[in-house]
Amino acid sequence: MDYIKQILGNQKRQRLSWGAIIGTFLGLFLLLSAVQLYLDFQSLLSGGDNNSHYVSVNKKVRLLDMLNTSPSFSQKEIDTLLQHPLIDDVGIFTANRFKVSASSRMIGFRTALFFESVEEDFLDVPLDKFYWKEGGKDIPVIISRDYLALYNFGFAPSQGLPPITQNTITKVPVDVTINGRGLTKTFKGKIVGFSDRFNSVLVPQSFMDWANKNYGSSPNKTISRLILKTSNPYSKELQTFLSNKNYEVSRGKLIGGQFGILLKLVLGLIAFIGLVLVFLSILLLLLQFELLITQANKDIALFLQLGYQPKHISDFLNKRMLLTFGAVLLAALVLLIIVHFLIAAWLETQSIIIPSLIHWIVVLVALLIGGLFAVYGKNRIERQVLALFK
Repeated sequence: MDYIKQILGNQKRQRLSWGAIIGTFLGLFLLLSAVQLYLDFQSLLSGGDNNSHYVSVNKKVRLLDMLNTSPSFSQKEIDTLLQHPLIDDVGIFTANRFKVSASSRMIGFRTALFFESVEEDFLDVPLDKFYWKEGGKDIPVIISRDYLALYNFGFAPSQGLPPITQNTITKVPVDVTINGRGLTKTFKGKIVGFSDRFNSVLVPQSFMDWANKNYGSSPNKTISRLILKTSNPYSKELQTFLSNKNYEVSRGKLIGGQFGILLKLVLGLIAFIGLVLVFLSILLLLLQFELLITQANKDIALFLQLGYQPKHISDFLNKRMLLTFGAVLLAALVLLIIVHFLIAAWLETQSIIIPSLIHWIVVLVALLIGGLFAVYGKNRIERQVLALFK
């Protein structure tokens, strides 16, 4: 075997095309990246549950409602929604029944405000900081990501104020004043998260219950908005059902419909380009080894006369081929791990949470590609070597 290594393993014959190696690397990276992007997209699409989406519903406001109170849901209507096969759960929004205002000297604004609360199971942001106990002076707040965009691109330019990043606004001190029943109390508001699911300003349910009890202007506990957990928010059946009930639907920033289809098509195109590039590069890599066999046919014939078997030659070439491909595959996987970790860290600063590590399915795909290449390459090289021995 040492003689085979000395003759077939010399630098001139082992010099592979860098085009084949770089092409294989890029193709593998694109293909594995497309798989990881698709899995991240699915995670964001579902908010952690691959089969669940959320929509907010309210009743349409009629002229008569302007003379009385806002339209509300009865418990019977909620039970009817729960019985629908496409609705998995129903959450209830609790609105403030007291006046709220917020101000900040740092960014120079003061505004009237509203609060809502909803069960924690329906929230789409981490809850480790979203809690309140009676006596607490700080109120954790979750706001819609759209509200920050409205401030940055609407309010701030009109007032000559600079835009604010998500990371910065979480550190801005805000005074929140509530009043009702002749009482007034000021808290420190702290933004702890940004929601894509709710176009609202959310506070913990414990704070809302306490404030409504002590500052609420009336004992009115009407339910004006609901959030529905459903497996298919774009179902014609569900849309018809809600429309017949005279309900208005808000999907927030739910990724779905035409945008979801478009994104999946783009990811599919990236995966296809990566797959084609991998196929062509692997083919070129195999041709390099076959060319090595052809160029060394006289030496291989000499090995035959010396008593070597075709298996000795093919095993040596297979080992070199697998080491080359394995190194390229590992490099593509390591680069993907690093890039994905950095992207996940940056997205976390924007309150978009994806796993920092790549999905196990990506590793499985890489191993599957490596296995298929090993089997196909081995058979192809063995056939080429045997052809020279005939």
